[in-house]
Amino acid sequence: MATGGGSTQQSLEAFSATFDVVDFGRPAPPDLLVCGDSLDEVTALRDGSIDAIYMDPPFATGAIQHGRGHAYADHADDPDSFVTWLGPYLEHSRRVLGPAGSLFVHLDYRAVHYVKVALDRLFGRDRFVNEIVWCYAVGGKGRRGFGRKHDTILWYARSTDWAFYPEAVRIPRRGGSHMRVVDGVQEKTDRKTGRIYRYPVAAGKVPEDWWTDVETLNHSDRERTGWPSQKPERLVERILHAVTVSGDRVADWFAGSGTTAAVAQRLGRGFLTVDREPAAVELCLARLTHQGRQLAAQGLPPAPIHVRGNKHRR
Repeated sequence: MATGGGSTQQSLEAFSATFDVVDFGRPAPPDLLVCGDSLDEVTALRDGSIDAIYMDPPFATGAIQHGRGHAYADHADDPDSFVTWLGPYLEHSRRVLGPAGSLFVHLDYRAVHYVKVALDRLFGRDRFVNEIVWCYAVGGKGRRGFGRKHDTILWYARSTDWAFYPEAVRIPRRGGSHMRVVDGVQEKTDRKTGRIYRYPVAAGKVPEDWWTDVETLNHSDRERTGWPSQKPERLVERILHAVTVSGDRVADWFAGSGTTAAVAQRLGRGFLTVDREPAAVELCLARLTHQGRQLAAQGLPPAPIHVRGNKHRR
């Protein structure tokens, strides 16, 4: 059983043999990083074993997605076939979620409406919690229409008793609103009833379902790993804070750069993350190993990481 030394630039075969387990000095059930087909992995999971799933699948652009030193082939721009392909992942995600669990599916304009219909049918419309619109400004501008500057994250709950921790996701209140500010408290008066509503500025507020305060990563951002379609940690952090607590287990079937796993590791959540691309798994391992060592040096060692191909399925 190996610990986290050596180079993560090896081929997947060598690196799988060397890095069966990356240990940070904490005896705990290991987190899991898998190279392979995530559908095989989720099929093998027992019912109700996951507390939250964040799914950022390919967006069906029909193009090769390029990053700084990394690339992957996206699915064809055919929303019907995309939903057919994604369907089994959604079905098993529903099955493996615990009673208080939530699924978040991150998409853009190409397929989100088709996938929402499929999710309504699968989970039931009463289990739809939010359509989160993530707005950003980085990127090109529209030449024949308004610039497409948002993604959509669909949130569905496994039951009517889903977990939600609003106090964990408060954000600062914005100045310059229609409310007056008196001694650090925003106030407004209801014209019909005369009732005065007061909101302490320092206490912040729970965000609405449109998020403009988390910018997408630009090419020079220090968080960048070079993987195409990488999402900012702040985005996933808000989601995990909203629906999980320390010790809960989260999953991501399309690991990519490893953002979900990195945030889960830092927040003390267990994780299972899978990607079919060996380069993505290498990148995830490097990122998680670096962060894990930093946490261990701070006296907060995370759980060990078990790295494998899913030919070794449990």
